[in-house]
This record gives sequence, C-alpha cells and structure tokens, in this order.
Amino acid sequence: MKDNLNKTYKPTREDMGDYYAIEPRTTHSLVAKYLVDSTDDVVYSKPAEGIAEAINLLWSSLNGLDLWRMKYVAKHMPEVFKLAQLYSDVYGSPCVSLIQYMEDDQDIGPNHLEKLKSYRTNPPSIFKKGEV
Repeated sequence: MKDNLNKTYKPTREDMGDYYAIEPRTTHSLVAKYLVDSTDDVVYSKPAEGIAEAINLLWSSLNGLDLWRMKYVAKHMPEVFKLAQLYSDVYGSPCVSLIQYMEDDQDIGPNHLEKLKSYRTNPPSIFKKGEV
C-alpha cells in the first residue's frame, strides 16, 4: 500500500484556552482541534470533542474492513467514508489513508474518488481557505 502523503495537521491557536474541552493526547484530539480551527469556532471545543471521537470510531471501523466491503461503503455511503478519511488526513503519515485503497481500483472512477476526499483535502467554501 502507498504511504499517506498528507502532513500531520498543526493547530493554529497559540492560546490553548480555545481548546478547553478537548482532552489532550487522545486518539482524536487533533481532529477536534482541526474542527475548531477550520470552522472559526463555529464548532467550538465541547461538540468538537464528541464529533472527533465519532470520526475516530468511523476510521477505526472502516480500517478493519476488507477491500470489497470498503468499496461498498465508499459507493453507497460516501459521507461515512469521507468523515472517516478526515481522520487520516488530519493525522497524516503513518496513519492509513482509506482513499488510497480506492485509487488503484478500476470499479471506482476518478469523479467518484473526488467526492470521497475529506474536508481537509477538499474543504467546502464555509471552511477557512488555506488551512490544509
């Protein structure tokens, strides 16, 4: 499998008080900080902690699937796949990138692959520009 080419996200806040409700050094705390930073505090630290924990569970669950099951999720539940991919995009290498399983597959075309990219690599217009 190819390496995850994304760099690990670096939080932008110097004042850690903005992350008051995010439990430090958990397997999802960096995702929570990303959510706070990229949405300009629209998603503040308390809900960001819960959302990040759910994203971590999605990533862990999908990471354990074999390829044909993962392709099914990618094709029929793209938002689930997209949220799980956000976890590996925020943490970067050596975290496994789910989308890289799909890149070499002939069944999934490039247009569908573009829809599976996470919010970090393909941010919606409401997210801050340049925060990738």
